[in-house]
Formats: sequence, C-alpha cells, structure tokens
Amino acid sequence: MSDVAAKFVWKLARRHSWGSPIPAEQLIRLVAGTEDHNELARILEEEVLELPFIVQSVDGIYIPNGQDAHVEAGNWLRQQTGFDDLTIKATLSRLPDDWPNDE
Repeated sequence: MSDVAAKFVWKLARRHSWGSPIPAEQLIRLVAGTEDHNELARILEEEVLELPFIVQSVDGIYIPNGQDAHVEAGNWLRQQTGFDDLTIKATLSRLPDDWPNDE
C-alpha cells in the first residue's frame, strides 16, 4: 500500500466526525499538495476504494460509523502510518476502550 493511500485514509478518518461522505474530487484536492491529480485518482480507485472499511456511495467516500469499520481502519492506520495509538484513537470515535487489543 502506498503512502498516498495512507494520506487518503487519514483524511477520511479526520473528516469522519463531520458525518458526511466526501466526494472523490474533493478528497483528491484535500490530499493533492503537489501530487498529480490523475495519479491520485488512480491510487484512490485501485488502492483506497479496495480497502474493506472504505465505502463509496453516490454522495461520496467515507468510513462507516460502525465500530467494526473503525477497528479495521485503526488497525490499518497503525500498520501503514507512523501515527501513535493515541492519535488514531482520538480520531476514530468508535474505537472500543480497549483498542488496540494486541493479545
């Protein structure tokens, strides 16, 4: 998984508390910086939308509000980014109190 995919997932996690899906074009703009928009669209389509905790609807892309999706997203972020557990837990509101449960 690319670092850019991690940027997409992190943006979705950070915006999740707003409760609204993000249209693909807007999500690409949020991640873009100096990146090529066509390449970002490819990564979004081929990598990010394939993740089991990412959903695309007619209204946009989002991480569902359920605890299972948040646990999957939190675990994925732990593996793919340098964010510490406290930062991830503070961002994904539906993580259980005992997350991460590394037993």
